[in-house]
Amino acid sequence: MATTDDQIAALEEAILMGARKVIFHSGGTRREVEYHSLKEMRETLAALKASRSTRPRIIRAALD
Repeated sequence: MATTDDQIAALEEAILMGARKVIFHSGGTRREVEYHSLKEMRETLAALKASRSTRPRIIRAALD
């Protein structure tokens, strides 16, 4: 599955291009989503951004 950031970028690009179909690639898999309307795309984009901001971030520290 594509990361949330990748999904957001793909959805934003599709909205800017006026496309309703978004294709995500991740780990050798391909996922295609066709939205019914620009409104649905904007709602999905807002939900993805909200989930990204509420998800705890994992910080990896390099140990020497």
